[in-house]
Amino acid sequence: MYNTESKPSEVSLGEEFPVLVLKGKADSIISRMRDGRVILFNRENPIFNDLRPGMMVQARVSFIAQNYIIVDPLGPPETGYDAIKMGLEMVAESENWEMGVLATAMLHILETLNELASR
Repeated sequence: MYNTESKPSEVSLGEEFPVLVLKGKADSIISRMRDGRVILFNRENPIFNDLRPGMMVQARVSFIAQNYIIVDPLGPPETGYDAIKMGLEMVAESENWEMGVLATAMLHILETLNELASR
């Protein structure tokens, strides 16, 4: 999950935003806020079993702790253009500048191809 809409410190209970599902340790799934906090998905949510790394899902914040938040997926997860774009944006903003440069270039290519396909 990656909040692209608001500042990470301003997350509030009940807030909804798109989240990119990432691979955690072992077979777990997580996501991250821009401030580094881990985003966990509510395992009791019926949609939880449909989530896989690389998917994007609309989610609602259901619990906030100092180092992590828990979200409830609100609808079926999506793959494709938006999920790939969000993942590349996350890498482009990472501290690893080499990966950031590559992700920025890939974003440019992806957006150019999307514009050409829209014509």
